[in-house]
Amino acid sequence: MERSREDEVRDRMADIAGPDPGPAEQALLGRLIRSYLEKTPAAVDRLGELLRGGDPAALREHAHAMKGSASNIGAATLSAVLAEVEQAAREGVVLDPDLTLGRIACEQALVFPILEKLAAGG
Repeated sequence: MERSREDEVRDRMADIAGPDPGPAEQALLGRLIRSYLEKTPAAVDRLGELLRGGDPAALREHAHAMKGSASNIGAATLSAVLAEVEQAAREGVVLDPDLTLGRIACEQALVFPILEKLAAGG
């Protein structure tokens, strides 16, 4: 059975702060999540530039960093999409920019509300 994105994110947050985080751990999670939410739009914009620019080496590095960030907050499906971008670039292939960015946007639309709720203490 497929786990929900919320389950994936909540499980990752529990890995970081424990199953019953106190105020200090909650504050840490809030900072981590807010940082991710603030930095990701610019990172996606840069990914789009690299996809359209066709530079596999730079694309691979950027996708790798984004994959790690997504994984760190528990966005497993988003991380998997970025892993595909990274692997294709490693092989010298630049994936279709519109299709790839669309997939990323869909995942963000599913994950960002979960993260926003958690950052607000929910």
